[in-house]
Amino acid sequence: MQRNQMAAAGFAALLFAGGAAVGALGHRYYAATAVSASSDVARHRYIQEMQDRLKLTPSQLTQLETILHETKAKTHAVRDLYQPQMLKIKQEHIERVKSILTPEQIPAYEKLVAEREQRSREQEERDRRNEHQHATH
Repeated sequence: MQRNQMAAAGFAALLFAGGAAVGALGHRYYAATAVSASSDVARHRYIQEMQDRLKLTPSQLTQLETILHETKAKTHAVRDLYQPQMLKIKQEHIERVKSILTPEQIPAYEKLVAEREQRSREQEERDRRNEHQHATH
């Protein structure tokens, strides 16, 4: 019996570590790709600091904004390259969690996953609208 408990504890620790790793990757992905109000504020703060400290000319300011825009486009392109891999990892995570649940727990877990996905899609939509509004100004 003790051996089974040790195996279960080891499996639980391994599962926890795997979940933590997926969570960390997911957070890193989100932090790198989310266009939120805070990133917009940070961009404006960066431009303002450059303007204040370096006394940029209007031409330099225009060039800086072009550089920032191009850099953002490049980071989006890189994100698009690794996004399918992140989705595969996420799906593997969901399947592994489901494998440890009882048949009674699975529907509640699937609902939880669906709710989180919905919140994520809503946030992405808000981010797209925010990005579009700032691009048109």
